[in-house]
Amino acid sequence: MIIAFWSPVPGQSGTTSNMLAAAVMSAMILKKRTFLLQSHLSDRGLEKALLGKEADGEMFENIGLDSLSRNIKVSELNEEVIHASSLSLYNNRLHLLPGTAKENKNLFEEDMTAALPAILKSVNKVYELLFIDTVPGPDKISKKIKEEADLIVVTFPQNKNIIDNYFSRYHHPEQKTVYLIGNYNRNSRYNRINLERSYHSLKNKTAVIPYNAEYMDAMTDGRTIPYIVKNMVNCKGESNQYFIKKIKKAVDLISGRFIKGGDNV
Repeated sequence: MIIAFWSPVPGQSGTTSNMLAAAVMSAMILKKRTFLLQSHLSDRGLEKALLGKEADGEMFENIGLDSLSRNIKVSELNEEVIHASSLSLYNNRLHLLPGTAKENKNLFEEDMTAALPAILKSVNKVYELLFIDTVPGPDKISKKIKEEADLIVVTFPQNKNIIDNYFSRYHHPEQKTVYLIGNYNRNSRYNRINLERSYHSLKNKTAVIPYNAEYMDAMTDGRTIPYIVKNMVNCKGESNQYFIKKIKKAVDLISGRFIKGGDNV
């Protein structure tokens, strides 16, 4: 299943942090083989959140998205090649494909436009869940990924003006689109329930992930996986409990798996 995380605006809805939380928890509770990749140019945000200081450029020279792009031009990708180009995390349940080392946007777009559909198809045969962190807004590669995706997770900030603009400007297939409100504050007048009342398209298709300072610190330190694992096993503090609960709800929405538990806005 190809799952594309995308936002209409940059830097406001926590698309990368939301995707990571959902992907790591999916690997844990759904026990699915999970694969992560990003389509950002010259951005190691995903790698740094998972690997910390180890995410330096040298370790990615012969692996990553560029490696698969080179190999796909020769022959169809197999499991061995995909594994050799990615990094194994969390007891081999989670694999990360480092992003491109290219710096020229035009060359990257040309290369990915040709190679990406075949790459996604090959990876999707090997892994049960493929999470993709895409570039926000009207990006050419993001558009291609969303076309190939089985599910589009549109991430919003808790801002009605941005949501209004999204529905007037973008038109994704409703049957394969769900919504996620990042940096969520349940005390806002624009909480999930009120937003679903205002927008018919959001009803029963929306999850929320609140801002959590400990989680953001963990991402900065490259401890994303340990933070989620620790709080799944022994969660302490109301803010962490609420955060973990909402990630589970997001996974439930994305995967279709029913997770028991109440919901308090």
